[in-house]
Amino acid sequence: MKSVCVVQARMGSTRLPGKVLLPLNGRTVIGEVLTRCARIKTDDLVCAVPDTPENDILAVKAAQYSRVVRGPERDVLTRYVMASMGFDVVMRITADCPLLCPELCNTVLAALPGYDYASNVEPRTFPQGFDCEVFTRRALLIADRDSEEREHVTTFLRSGPFKRTNVENPWKLDGRVTLDTEDDYRVICAAFGHEPYECVERSRGLRAERVA
Repeated sequence: MKSVCVVQARMGSTRLPGKVLLPLNGRTVIGEVLTRCARIKTDDLVCAVPDTPENDILAVKAAQYSRVVRGPERDVLTRYVMASMGFDVVMRITADCPLLCPELCNTVLAALPGYDYASNVEPRTFPQGFDCEVFTRRALLIADRDSEEREHVTTFLRSGPFKRTNVENPWKLDGRVTLDTEDDYRVICAAFGHEPYECVERSRGLRAERVA
């Protein structure tokens, strides 16, 4: 069966606007995420970006690393349906996880056969930021047909009439390494061994210019 890794990304974060274009590890956050996702054993890699003018710059940057599919900003479920056309299996990654582990994602991908949905978040035994979900496109289309929740892609898949499995961490590690705030950005930059503060200020300035 053909599989695709779909990374959802947008510029309009409320807590840290433009966070996916912050500098990180010699790239940007979205560049780092997509570079890591390229090591996952799927047949294709797609960045699903909103089709609004604000996200044009993100689409250009993401296209340096993967295919880009654009769709409704608030209807993320539809974006996944669009991005997964022609594939049987879909992996969901969010762009605020620049420390994601491709090897762990491969483990979750390998757990899917025989199930409709596999993840490492139900229950969560890995730190937030290592999240990975995989599901069949058939299940995705059922969710698209029946779910009223359009902004959170897998809510229906995790509660509907589907066969599910979970990859658990025997050490059950807590914590978070996801990017939502400036403090998160400082922690993530420290993990890569570089200074975040000037980068945050530069990103704010670029963001202000684009909005103006």
